[in-house]
Amino acid sequence: MSKPKAIFPISLAALLFTVAACTSSGTSVASDPAVDTSANSTTGPVETVSRSDSTRPSETTIQTGTGTPVSVSTTTTEAPPGRIQYAVVAEERSRRLAIIDASATCSGNTECELIPLLSIELPEAPHNLVGVGSVVYATHPSAGSISRVDVTTGEVTTAKVGNEPHDVTYEPGSETLFVADEAGRRLLSLDSETLDVVDEVDLPGEPHVLAAAGEAMWITLVGRDELARVVDGGVELFSTGASPHSLIVDQAGSIWFSSWNSEVLNVFDPTTGTLVRAPAGVSQPHHFAVGRDGNVWVSDNGGGAIVGFGAQTVAVDVGPTPHHLSFVDNTLVVAVSGSGQAVMVRNGEVVARSQLTEGLHGVAIVEVPR
Repeated sequence: MSKPKAIFPISLAALLFTVAACTSSGTSVASDPAVDTSANSTTGPVETVSRSDSTRPSETTIQTGTGTPVSVSTTTTEAPPGRIQYAVVAEERSRRLAIIDASATCSGNTECELIPLLSIELPEAPHNLVGVGSVVYATHPSAGSISRVDVTTGEVTTAKVGNEPHDVTYEPGSETLFVADEAGRRLLSLDSETLDVVDEVDLPGEPHVLAAAGEAMWITLVGRDELARVVDGGVELFSTGASPHSLIVDQAGSIWFSSWNSEVLNVFDPTTGTLVRAPAGVSQPHHFAVGRDGNVWVSDNGGGAIVGFGAQTVAVDVGPTPHHLSFVDNTLVVAVSGSGQAVMVRNGEVVARSQLTEGLHGVAIVEVPR
Protein backbone atom coordinates (compact mmCIF):
# COMPACT_ATOMS: atom_id res chain seq x y z
CA MET A 1 0.00 0.00 0.00
CA SER A 2 1.14 3.54 -0.69
CA LYS A 3 0.05 6.92 0.65
CA PRO A 4 -1.29 9.79 -1.51
CA LYS A 5 0.30 13.20 -1.75
CA ALA A 6 -2.05 16.04 -0.87
CA ILE A 7 -1.84 19.48 -2.43
CA PHE A 8 -2.43 20.81 1.09
CA PRO A 9 -0.53 19.43 4.12
CA ILE A 10 -3.72 18.09 5.71
CA SER A 11 -5.86 15.00 5.21
CA LEU A 12 -9.31 14.84 3.66
CA ALA A 13 -10.71 13.93 7.08
CA ALA A 14 -9.58 17.31 8.39
CA LEU A 15 -10.98 19.03 5.34
CA LEU A 16 -14.46 17.66 6.00
CA PHE A 17 -14.99 20.59 8.35
CA THR A 18 -14.27 23.12 5.58
CA VAL A 19 -15.66 24.04 2.16
CA ALA A 20 -13.76 24.31 -1.10
CA ALA A 21 -12.14 27.68 -1.71
CA CYS A 22 -13.61 30.11 -4.22
CA THR A 23 -10.66 31.87 -5.84
CA SER A 24 -12.39 34.21 -8.27
CA SER A 25 -11.88 37.84 -7.28
CA GLY A 26 -14.75 39.44 -5.39
CA THR A 27 -16.86 36.28 -5.21
CA SER A 28 -18.18 34.17 -2.37
CA VAL A 29 -19.85 30.83 -1.90
CA ALA A 30 -23.58 31.13 -2.46
CA SER A 31 -26.62 29.13 -3.45
CA ASP A 32 -27.15 28.56 -7.15
CA PRO A 33 -29.48 30.90 -9.05
CA ALA A 34 -32.49 29.67 -10.95
CA VAL A 35 -31.74 29.45 -14.65
CA ASP A 36 -34.31 29.45 -17.43
CA THR A 37 -33.11 27.13 -20.20
CA SER A 38 -36.17 27.36 -22.42
CA ALA A 39 -34.29 29.42 -24.99
CA ASN A 40 -32.10 26.40 -25.68
CA SER A 41 -35.01 24.11 -26.44
CA THR A 42 -34.85 22.13 -29.66
CA THR A 43 -36.74 19.26 -31.14
CA GLY A 44 -35.85 16.84 -33.86
CA PRO A 45 -36.95 13.75 -35.72
CA VAL A 46 -37.61 10.58 -33.78
CA GLU A 47 -37.09 7.36 -35.67
CA THR A 48 -38.54 4.12 -34.36
CA VAL A 49 -37.26 0.83 -35.72
CA SER A 50 -39.56 -2.03 -34.69
CA ARG A 51 -38.02 -5.44 -34.17
CA SER A 52 -39.61 -8.77 -34.99
CA ASP A 53 -37.84 -10.31 -32.00
CA SER A 54 -35.46 -9.23 -29.26
CA THR A 55 -32.26 -9.87 -31.16
CA ARG A 56 -32.77 -9.10 -34.86
CA PRO A 57 -33.98 -5.84 -36.42
CA SER A 58 -37.09 -5.86 -38.55
CA GLU A 59 -36.34 -5.30 -42.24
CA THR A 60 -39.62 -3.63 -43.09
CA THR A 61 -41.13 -1.53 -40.31
CA ILE A 62 -39.61 1.95 -39.99
CA GLN A 63 -41.62 4.92 -38.76
CA THR A 64 -40.41 8.51 -38.70
CA GLY A 65 -41.92 11.71 -37.40
CA THR A 66 -41.31 14.75 -35.25
CA GLY A 67 -41.81 15.19 -31.56
CA THR A 68 -40.23 16.07 -28.25
CA PRO A 69 -37.01 14.44 -27.07
CA VAL A 70 -37.21 10.99 -25.50
CA SER A 71 -37.83 11.27 -21.76
CA VAL A 72 -36.68 8.96 -18.99
CA SER A 73 -37.56 8.59 -15.32
CA THR A 74 -34.60 7.83 -13.12
CA THR A 75 -32.94 9.54 -10.17
CA THR A 76 -29.47 10.13 -8.85
CA THR A 77 -28.53 9.05 -5.36
CA GLU A 78 -28.33 11.55 -2.54
CA ALA A 79 -25.88 11.36 0.32
CA PRO A 80 -27.55 9.94 3.46
CA PRO A 81 -27.76 12.10 6.60
CA GLY A 82 -24.38 12.62 8.21
CA ARG A 83 -22.46 12.08 4.97
CA ILE A 84 -21.32 14.35 2.16
CA GLN A 85 -20.54 13.63 -1.49
CA TYR A 86 -17.43 14.67 -3.37
CA ALA A 87 -16.48 14.31 -7.03
CA VAL A 88 -13.39 12.34 -8.03
CA VAL A 89 -11.84 13.13 -11.42
CA ALA A 90 -9.21 11.00 -13.16
CA GLU A 91 -6.19 13.03 -14.32
CA GLU A 92 -5.03 10.32 -16.68
CA ARG A 93 -1.82 11.84 -18.01
CA SER A 94 -0.76 13.05 -14.57
CA ARG A 95 -1.48 9.67 -12.94
CA ARG A 96 -3.56 11.07 -10.12
CA LEU A 97 -7.08 11.63 -8.80
CA ALA A 98 -8.50 15.04 -7.89
CA ILE A 99 -11.09 15.23 -5.08
CA ILE A 100 -13.45 18.21 -5.53
CA ASP A 101 -16.28 19.73 -3.50
CA ALA A 102 -18.63 20.36 -6.42
CA SER A 103 -21.34 21.96 -4.26
CA ALA A 104 -19.52 25.30 -3.90
CA THR A 105 -20.54 28.11 -6.27
CA CYS A 106 -20.06 31.87 -6.52
CA SER A 107 -22.56 34.68 -6.15
CA GLY A 108 -23.30 36.90 -9.12
CA ASN A 109 -22.51 35.95 -12.69
CA THR A 110 -18.81 35.12 -12.20
CA GLU A 111 -17.80 31.49 -12.19
CA CYS A 112 -15.86 30.04 -9.29
CA GLU A 113 -12.52 28.39 -9.70
CA LEU A 114 -12.63 25.54 -7.19
CA ILE A 115 -9.39 24.28 -5.69
CA PRO A 116 -9.35 20.47 -5.28
CA LEU A 117 -9.52 19.33 -1.69
CA LEU A 118 -6.96 16.62 -2.31
CA SER A 119 -4.78 15.22 -5.09
CA ILE A 120 -3.92 11.52 -4.87
CA GLU A 121 -1.05 10.09 -6.88
CA LEU A 122 -1.46 6.61 -8.38
CA PRO A 123 1.14 4.15 -9.69
CA GLU A 124 -0.44 4.10 -13.16
CA ALA A 125 -2.68 6.29 -15.31
CA PRO A 126 -6.34 6.16 -14.11
CA HIS A 127 -8.95 5.72 -16.83
CA ASN A 128 -12.50 4.80 -15.75
CA LEU A 129 -13.72 5.18 -12.16
CA VAL A 130 -16.48 4.00 -9.86
CA GLY A 131 -17.14 5.22 -6.32
CA VAL A 132 -18.36 2.97 -3.49
CA GLY A 133 -18.80 4.78 -0.19
CA SER A 134 -15.50 6.50 0.62
CA VAL A 135 -13.60 4.25 -1.82
CA VAL A 136 -12.96 4.89 -5.50
CA TYR A 137 -11.76 2.22 -7.93
CA ALA A 138 -9.67 3.20 -10.96
CA THR A 139 -8.79 1.04 -13.96
CA HIS A 140 -5.33 1.16 -15.55
CA PRO A 141 -5.90 -0.44 -19.00
CA SER A 142 -2.34 -0.09 -20.29
CA ALA A 143 -0.89 -1.59 -17.10
CA GLY A 144 -3.45 -4.38 -16.72
CA SER A 145 -4.30 -3.36 -13.17
CA ILE A 146 -6.85 -1.70 -10.89
CA SER A 147 -6.37 0.56 -7.86
CA ARG A 148 -8.56 0.77 -4.77
CA VAL A 149 -8.30 4.20 -3.13
CA ASP A 150 -9.85 5.11 0.23
CA VAL A 151 -10.05 8.90 0.17
CA THR A 152 -10.47 9.19 3.96
CA THR A 153 -7.55 6.98 5.07
CA GLY A 154 -5.29 7.64 2.10
CA GLU A 155 -4.66 3.95 1.41
CA VAL A 156 -3.98 2.96 -2.21
CA THR A 157 -4.00 -0.74 -3.15
CA THR A 158 -3.14 -1.76 -6.71
CA ALA A 159 -3.53 -5.27 -8.15
CA LYS A 160 -3.03 -6.94 -11.53
CA VAL A 161 -6.46 -7.75 -12.97
CA GLY A 162 -7.09 -9.36 -16.35
CA ASN A 163 -5.31 -8.31 -19.53
CA GLU A 164 -6.74 -4.85 -20.17
CA PRO A 165 -9.28 -3.70 -17.57
CA HIS A 166 -11.15 -0.82 -19.19
CA ASP A 167 -14.41 -0.16 -17.36
CA VAL A 168 -15.45 -0.91 -13.79
CA THR A 169 -18.81 -0.83 -12.02
CA TYR A 170 -20.27 -2.02 -8.73
CA GLU A 171 -23.27 -4.09 -7.73
CA PRO A 172 -24.76 -2.70 -4.48
CA GLY A 173 -25.33 -5.29 -1.79
CA SER A 174 -23.02 -7.95 -3.24
CA GLU A 175 -19.63 -6.39 -2.41
CA THR A 176 -18.69 -7.29 -5.98
CA LEU A 177 -16.92 -5.22 -8.62
CA PHE A 178 -17.45 -5.94 -12.30
CA VAL A 179 -14.65 -5.24 -14.74
CA ALA A 180 -14.62 -5.18 -18.54
CA ASP A 181 -11.40 -6.98 -19.49
CA GLU A 182 -11.19 -5.65 -23.03
CA ALA A 183 -8.21 -7.53 -24.47
CA GLY A 184 -9.14 -10.62 -22.45
CA ARG A 185 -12.70 -10.63 -23.88
CA ARG A 186 -14.12 -11.35 -20.44
CA LEU A 187 -16.42 -9.90 -17.80
CA LEU A 188 -14.61 -10.27 -14.48
CA SER A 189 -16.11 -10.27 -10.98
CA LEU A 190 -13.81 -9.01 -8.23
CA ASP A 191 -13.91 -8.99 -4.46
CA SER A 192 -14.18 -5.27 -3.69
CA GLU A 193 -11.82 -5.51 -0.69
CA THR A 194 -9.05 -7.78 -1.94
CA LEU A 195 -9.40 -7.16 -5.71
CA ASP A 196 -9.21 -10.93 -6.24
CA VAL A 197 -11.02 -12.29 -9.30
CA VAL A 198 -13.87 -14.48 -8.04
CA ASP A 199 -15.67 -15.22 -11.32
CA GLU A 200 -15.43 -14.57 -15.06
CA VAL A 201 -17.65 -14.82 -18.12
CA ASP A 202 -16.23 -15.26 -21.62
CA LEU A 203 -17.62 -12.80 -24.19
CA PRO A 204 -17.83 -12.94 -28.00
CA GLY A 205 -16.02 -9.62 -28.35
CA GLU A 206 -13.94 -7.05 -26.49
CA PRO A 207 -16.03 -5.45 -23.70
CA HIS A 208 -15.73 -1.68 -23.44
CA VAL A 209 -18.38 -0.10 -21.19
CA LEU A 210 -20.61 -1.70 -18.53
CA ALA A 211 -24.03 -0.76 -17.13
CA ALA A 212 -25.83 -2.76 -14.44
CA ALA A 213 -29.61 -3.17 -14.45
CA GLY A 214 -30.88 -5.39 -11.67
CA GLU A 215 -29.46 -8.87 -12.21
CA ALA A 216 -28.34 -8.03 -15.75
CA MET A 217 -25.09 -6.47 -16.92
CA TRP A 218 -25.22 -4.63 -20.25
CA ILE A 219 -21.98 -4.37 -22.23
CA THR A 220 -20.77 -2.69 -25.42
CA LEU A 221 -18.37 -4.73 -27.58
CA VAL A 222 -15.62 -3.03 -29.59
CA GLY A 223 -16.14 -3.30 -33.34
CA ARG A 224 -19.46 -5.17 -33.11
CA ASP A 225 -23.03 -3.99 -33.69
CA GLU A 226 -24.53 -5.86 -30.74
CA LEU A 227 -25.24 -4.99 -27.16
CA ALA A 228 -24.41 -7.91 -24.86
CA ARG A 229 -26.47 -8.77 -21.79
CA VAL A 230 -25.06 -11.10 -19.12
CA VAL A 231 -27.42 -12.73 -16.62
CA ASP A 232 -26.29 -15.58 -14.32
CA GLY A 233 -23.26 -16.23 -16.50
CA GLY A 234 -25.27 -16.49 -19.71
CA VAL A 235 -24.62 -14.12 -22.61
CA GLU A 236 -27.34 -12.80 -24.91
CA LEU A 237 -26.68 -10.54 -27.91
CA PHE A 238 -28.99 -7.80 -29.23
CA SER A 239 -28.25 -6.52 -32.73
CA THR A 240 -28.47 -2.73 -33.07
CA GLY A 241 -27.36 -1.94 -36.60
CA ALA A 242 -24.91 0.53 -35.07
CA SER A 243 -21.52 0.32 -33.36
CA PRO A 244 -22.21 0.82 -29.62
CA HIS A 245 -19.51 2.68 -27.68
CA SER A 246 -20.84 3.87 -24.31
CA LEU A 247 -24.18 3.26 -22.63
CA ILE A 248 -26.39 3.91 -19.63
CA VAL A 249 -29.60 2.29 -18.35
CA ASP A 250 -32.52 4.46 -17.29
CA GLN A 251 -34.93 3.54 -14.51
CA ALA A 252 -37.41 2.06 -16.97
CA GLY A 253 -34.70 -0.31 -18.19
CA SER A 254 -34.10 1.30 -21.58
CA ILE A 255 -30.52 1.39 -22.85
CA TRP A 256 -29.16 4.70 -24.15
CA PHE A 257 -26.01 4.18 -26.21
CA SER A 258 -23.63 6.21 -28.33
CA SER A 259 -21.81 4.81 -31.36
CA TRP A 260 -18.18 5.05 -32.38
CA ASN A 261 -17.37 8.08 -34.58
CA SER A 262 -21.06 8.83 -35.13
CA GLU A 263 -23.59 11.53 -34.35
CA VAL A 264 -26.28 8.89 -33.88
CA LEU A 265 -27.72 8.47 -30.40
CA ASN A 266 -30.03 5.50 -29.82
CA VAL A 267 -32.36 4.23 -27.10
CA PHE A 268 -33.02 0.48 -27.01
CA ASP A 269 -35.94 -1.10 -25.13
CA PRO A 270 -34.97 -4.73 -24.40
CA THR A 271 -38.52 -5.62 -23.38
CA THR A 272 -40.16 -4.72 -26.68
CA GLY A 273 -37.08 -4.96 -28.89
CA THR A 274 -37.59 -1.45 -30.30
CA LEU A 275 -34.80 0.97 -31.12
CA VAL A 276 -35.56 4.70 -30.95
CA ARG A 277 -33.28 7.33 -32.42
CA ALA A 278 -33.01 10.31 -30.09
CA PRO A 279 -33.39 13.81 -31.57
CA ALA A 280 -30.37 15.31 -33.33
CA GLY A 281 -28.18 17.86 -31.61
CA VAL A 282 -25.00 15.99 -30.66
CA SER A 283 -22.10 15.93 -33.12
CA GLN A 284 -20.25 13.08 -31.40
CA PRO A 285 -22.08 11.58 -28.38
CA HIS A 286 -19.74 9.99 -25.89
CA HIS A 287 -20.58 9.23 -22.22
CA PHE A 288 -23.76 9.57 -20.13
CA ALA A 289 -25.28 10.63 -16.82
CA VAL A 290 -28.88 10.68 -15.61
CA GLY A 291 -30.30 13.39 -13.34
CA ARG A 292 -32.82 12.93 -10.56
CA ASP A 293 -35.39 14.57 -12.84
CA GLY A 294 -34.95 11.68 -15.28
CA ASN A 295 -33.15 13.72 -17.94
CA VAL A 296 -30.34 11.96 -19.77
CA TRP A 297 -27.16 13.96 -20.36
CA VAL A 298 -24.46 13.05 -22.86
CA SER A 299 -21.04 14.56 -23.48
CA ASP A 300 -20.64 15.90 -27.01
CA ASN A 301 -17.01 14.98 -27.56
CA GLY A 302 -16.87 16.69 -30.95
CA GLY A 303 -18.92 19.75 -30.07
CA GLY A 304 -17.33 20.84 -26.80
CA ALA A 305 -20.63 20.64 -24.92
CA ILE A 306 -22.93 18.46 -22.88
CA VAL A 307 -26.48 17.92 -24.08
CA GLY A 308 -29.49 17.10 -21.89
CA PHE A 309 -32.58 15.29 -23.20
CA GLY A 310 -35.90 15.69 -21.39
CA ALA A 311 -38.94 17.88 -21.90
CA GLN A 312 -36.48 20.17 -23.69
CA THR A 313 -33.10 19.59 -25.31
CA VAL A 314 -30.47 21.74 -23.62
CA ALA A 315 -26.86 22.19 -24.76
CA VAL A 316 -24.23 23.66 -22.42
CA ASP A 317 -20.78 24.64 -23.69
CA VAL A 318 -18.09 23.24 -21.39
CA GLY A 319 -14.89 23.18 -23.47
CA PRO A 320 -13.03 20.90 -25.88
CA THR A 321 -13.41 17.09 -25.81
CA PRO A 322 -15.55 16.44 -22.73
CA HIS A 323 -15.46 12.82 -21.54
CA HIS A 324 -17.18 11.32 -18.50
CA LEU A 325 -19.76 13.16 -16.40
CA SER A 326 -21.58 12.40 -13.16
CA PHE A 327 -24.04 14.05 -10.78
CA VAL A 328 -23.26 15.21 -7.25
CA ASP A 329 -26.76 15.91 -5.99
CA ASN A 330 -28.05 18.33 -8.66
CA THR A 331 -24.61 19.42 -9.90
CA LEU A 332 -23.23 17.76 -13.02
CA VAL A 333 -19.44 17.33 -12.96
CA VAL A 334 -17.83 17.04 -16.41
CA ALA A 335 -14.24 15.93 -17.11
CA VAL A 336 -13.21 18.21 -19.99
CA SER A 337 -10.08 16.63 -21.40
CA GLY A 338 -8.97 19.35 -23.82
CA SER A 339 -8.92 22.19 -21.29
CA GLY A 340 -7.93 20.06 -18.31
CA GLN A 341 -10.89 21.38 -16.33
CA ALA A 342 -13.54 19.76 -14.20
CA VAL A 343 -16.62 21.80 -15.07
CA MET A 344 -19.61 22.08 -12.74
CA VAL A 345 -23.02 22.56 -14.40
CA ARG A 346 -26.25 23.30 -12.57
CA ASN A 347 -29.67 24.16 -13.99
CA GLY A 348 -28.23 24.24 -17.49
CA GLU A 349 -25.45 26.72 -16.68
CA VAL A 350 -21.76 26.45 -15.85
CA VAL A 351 -21.35 27.57 -12.23
CA ALA A 352 -17.76 26.59 -11.43
CA ARG A 353 -14.54 25.15 -12.84
CA SER A 354 -11.56 23.42 -11.32
CA GLN A 355 -8.31 23.72 -13.28
CA LEU A 356 -6.53 20.37 -13.30
CA THR A 357 -4.39 18.97 -16.13
CA GLU A 358 -5.13 18.05 -19.74
CA GLY A 359 -6.16 14.47 -20.41
CA LEU A 360 -9.03 14.10 -17.90
CA HIS A 361 -11.23 11.04 -18.29
CA GLY A 362 -13.32 9.28 -15.61
CA VAL A 363 -15.57 10.86 -12.96
CA ALA A 364 -16.91 9.14 -9.83
CA ILE A 365 -18.72 10.14 -6.65
CA VAL A 366 -17.62 9.22 -3.12
CA GLU A 367 -19.48 9.64 0.17
CA VAL A 368 -17.59 10.44 3.37
CA PRO A 369 -18.64 11.30 6.94
CA ARG A 370 -19.72 14.90 7.24
